[in-house]
Amino acid sequence: MRSVILAVSLLSIGAWLFVRTTRQDVQTQPSQGNTTTPGPTSQPEQSNLDYLNFDFWSILSGDSNMKNADPYKKEQGNPVPRGIGNNNPLNIEANSIEWRGKIGSDGRFIVFDTVHNGIRAAARILKTYRDKYRLNTVAGVVNRWAPPIENPTDKYIAFVANKAGVTVNQVLSADDYPNVIAAMIHFENGYNPYEQSTIQAATADGMA
Repeated sequence: MRSVILAVSLLSIGAWLFVRTTRQDVQTQPSQGNTTTPGPTSQPEQSNLDYLNFDFWSILSGDSNMKNADPYKKEQGNPVPRGIGNNNPLNIEANSIEWRGKIGSDGRFIVFDTVHNGIRAAARILKTYRDKYRLNTVAGVVNRWAPPIENPTDKYIAFVANKAGVTVNQVLSADDYPNVIAAMIHFENGYNPYEQSTIQAATADGMA
């Protein structure tokens, strides 16, 4: 019985969409500045629906697959990663340090007021790795940042080195750090939504 209802509903919806997308109207154009001359509209009304991938059954069940505007792309429908949402794209864990721009935590990771301050804090940590612990290679940095006890550290190291254009044991220069941080952001979140200029400015601030 449900299949019959579905078939009838789909036919009705299909007919409605066909009529909606093919009808042509002559409309009066709204005024733009000093332009007051009406003109005909000869193009069919456009629809935002993706007909090939549209889930018609969702109309009957009350769901919808129409995409909402989002400032960040999503991977297979997943929500924005917590690192991006927290302005903490390298996922610095909550601690007692009073970082600039720290406004709280989500229970495990720090929440920053701006992404600049989140990246700045990460760069400051990498500066400490370099100056205090002599960890100045991708292998050294990532092994401490994401230890193998709970992370795929070898994959992390290989990914960052490849993205940053360095070898895993190459001593990092000042110019390498923004690229390393950009690659770490990508690995931590599945993508990197930030302009390189944003990362460079925050890294320079943290390394100062």
